[in-house]
Amino acid sequence: MPTVVIAAAESGLQTALDAVFAPHGGVAAVIPRNSGTVYIKPNAVHWTPHTHTDPAVLEALLAYLRDYGYTRLAVMESCTAGNFTRLVFKVTGYAEICRRFGAEAVYLDEGPVVALPLRDGSRIHISRRLRDEIVARGENCYLNLPKLKTHSMATVTLGVKNQQAFPAAADRMAHHDHDTLAPRLAALYALTRPDFTIIEGLTALAHGHFPAKALLRECLVPMNILIGGPDTLAVDAVGARVLGYDVKEVEHLRLCAEWGLGEADLARVDVRGVPLTRFTARLPCTLLGRFHPEVRWVVGRNKACVEGCRGNSECIQELLYNDYQGRGGWTLVCGSGFDQADLDGLPGDILVVGPCACHEVGEALRRRYPDRRVYLVPEHNDLMMNTHYQARLMGVKPLRMVPLHPTLSALSLFQARLRGSSARVPPLL
Repeated sequence: MPTVVIAAAESGLQTALDAVFAPHGGVAAVIPRNSGTVYIKPNAVHWTPHTHTDPAVLEALLAYLRDYGYTRLAVMESCTAGNFTRLVFKVTGYAEICRRFGAEAVYLDEGPVVALPLRDGSRIHISRRLRDEIVARGENCYLNLPKLKTHSMATVTLGVKNQQAFPAAADRMAHHDHDTLAPRLAALYALTRPDFTIIEGLTALAHGHFPAKALLRECLVPMNILIGGPDTLAVDAVGARVLGYDVKEVEHLRLCAEWGLGEADLARVDVRGVPLTRFTARLPCTLLGRFHPEVRWVVGRNKACVEGCRGNSECIQELLYNDYQGRGGWTLVCGSGFDQADLDGLPGDILVVGPCACHEVGEALRRRYPDRRVYLVPEHNDLMMNTHYQARLMGVKPLRMVPLHPTLSALSLFQARLRGSSARVPPLL
């Protein structure tokens, strides 16, 4: 029976970390003294506050490990598509935290990549260092440090989904629809499992996965907890329950349980610390839906995957409209199954998102509206091109989206490219 601790953080993060490690013999039992490098994997999907692992918890964990004599430390991540990790580390303060505690910042979207097979029958490209240091880690230790939050595409994003960062950017565009996202997440977890997972739950995020900054007040739920244990699936089952969800409602966790990758039945998990009965609310996982009223949405009648074309488009538009006052007067088309009447009288230029819509109506719309610009994004999860075209249509310059001086942004991108970054980033200008 795996043990999972829900540790209250009111008395400080160091005390909470003690409580998380204590049932497992303390941190020295979890991470042997003669271990190699301790790799920490936060969730650094974006720099918007509360959408990533709280920097205070990353800082506390690094300080905790240093106090216990661990000196070979690294913080690894590859942020969401359409961004690059070096910039996220700089804006969130992760880079400075790593510098102060002597931890190496490992940007998984930089450097050579290698191909590996997955359990679902597909192949992915991952960082060669990730393969050598984590997949075949030997004496290294892998600590997973995700954020407690819901997710509009996957219901929750906790320890298992935190490994969605592992595939190279180009490989994240496919296997990201209603039928394939959950099996891909489970297969990534089967590839390599963390030695220990600690979910940062100081503030939980509803309406995930990264809502607009202007809407955060409606999305934040103070929790002031850490949730930890060596069985990531069991930790996620507890985290999902804290957010108000059963494992059966989270398809990638259900698949992990079905594949025997850990314990997901809470009746078979020894949950210690803060009792689960304290958590009675169900945090919504759907977006708030605050879209520009003058953007026409044409959604296919047969299918429009919230896990892909539709969900990405909604998330991007909510961000551009609410945080950057993007304009309307244009049309977005996604999904499959369109009647001709659906395509009559479309306003402005047109963005067609996803392979289904591009194949079914992309060229037809170009013929039907020859005087308009019709942009095509033919992948399920091409956040870079989707963001690029929506920003253009809404009159938002990409540099406005980065809370950093343009020179520093450009310098960071130059450094990333110099080190072989494979990140797909919209043109800065």
